[in-house]
Amino acid sequence: MAVVFSLIAVVTAGLAAAGGMVESQEEAKPSFTGEYSVASDGRIAYVMESSGTQTLYVKERGAERSGIYTAEESKKLWSPAFNENGDVSVIETTGYPEGGPGEQEFQLAHSDVLRVSAEGGKKETVLQARGVLTVLKKDPAHERLIVKGIHVSTQGKPEEGFKPMESGLYTLKPDGAFEEIRTFDTYSPGSLSISSDGSKMLMILPDDYKNATPESMFESVQRIYEMNIAEPGQLSLVPLKHNDIPVSEVVQLEKENKLLVQTIMNYGEGDPLFQYDMVTFDRAAGEKGERLGINESVQHAQLNQGESGMYYIKEKDRQTQQQRYELYHYHLESGEEEKIELTPQSS
Repeated sequence: MAVVFSLIAVVTAGLAAAGGMVESQEEAKPSFTGEYSVASDGRIAYVMESSGTQTLYVKERGAERSGIYTAEESKKLWSPAFNENGDVSVIETTGYPEGGPGEQEFQLAHSDVLRVSAEGGKKETVLQARGVLTVLKKDPAHERLIVKGIHVSTQGKPEEGFKPMESGLYTLKPDGAFEEIRTFDTYSPGSLSISSDGSKMLMILPDDYKNATPESMFESVQRIYEMNIAEPGQLSLVPLKHNDIPVSEVVQLEKENKLLVQTIMNYGEGDPLFQYDMVTFDRAAGEKGERLGINESVQHAQLNQGESGMYYIKEKDRQTQQQRYELYHYHLESGEEEKIELTPQSS
C-alpha cells in the first residue's frame, strides 16, 4: 500500500497554496499561513494573510511584534529565514500555476528572494527567477541559503507549454550568486535539514526517485536520505531498523546523534484513519526509541538553538477552525507542548 505525502509538488501546492473556499468574514480576519522561522535568539518570523494580502511579521521574545514587509497584490510570502545579521530572507512568488497535473506551467511563474530588515522599511531583492521557489534554508556554517524550487531559471523568459516535473536544490549567497546543487525528476525532496557544519543535508524522498514510473509511484515508500552538499550526485539511504513504514518529517538531534522521525503508528492495521507521531531513532544503530506523544501530524518541524525544544505547525480542520494553521513548541525533556500565539502587530 502506497502512502503519498506532500512530496509530489505537482499535486501539492504547499502550505501557502492550500485551497478551499473561505467565507468572506474569515478572509477579513488575519490568519497565520503556516510559514515561519525561528532565530537562534528565539525571535519568530511568520506570515499572516488578510483579505488576500500577505504580510511578514517578526515576534520578539517578549510580546512585541511588528510587520516588516507586505507582499505585492496577489503574491505569496513563503519560507522566511533569519540571516546572520538578524535580517529576514523570504520568497515572494506568484505561486503555483493553475491547472491540473499535466497542465501546470511552473516555468512561467515569477519568484524573488528578498532580504528585509527586521526593523522594517528596508528591502533588497537578492534573486529574481522564473519558476516556483518553495523553500529557503539557512546554512548554519556558511553565509548562504539553500533554496528549493520547481523549474527554476534565471536566464530570460522560458518557453510556454507543459514540462515534466523537475525540482532543484541551489545555493544562494548574499551577493546574489546562485548555483545549482542538483536536480530531481518527478519528485521534490521534503523535510530538508542541514547539518551544523553545513556539509550534509537530510531529506525525504520516495524510494523510486532515481527512476520513477506511474506504476512505481503507487508502490514507493518515503525514506530518509542524506546528501553531501559538495558531492551531491549520490544520496545515501539513512537506515532505520525494523521500520518499513513511510516517513513524512525528520529532524536531526546532532548532539545526541539521534533523529526525530514522523511516521504512521497504525500503518498496515487496516484503519482508514492514520495515527501519526514523532519517534526517536538512534542514528548510529538505527534503533527505534520512544514516541513523543504528539499524536497528530505536524509539518515544518524545526529545533531551537540548543536542541532542547522543537517547533512545528499543525493544520486544523477548516470546517471548524478559523485559524487553519497553528504554531507549537514541544519541550523535548518534559514532553510539554505549548501553543505559540501569532497575531498581527498591535494598533
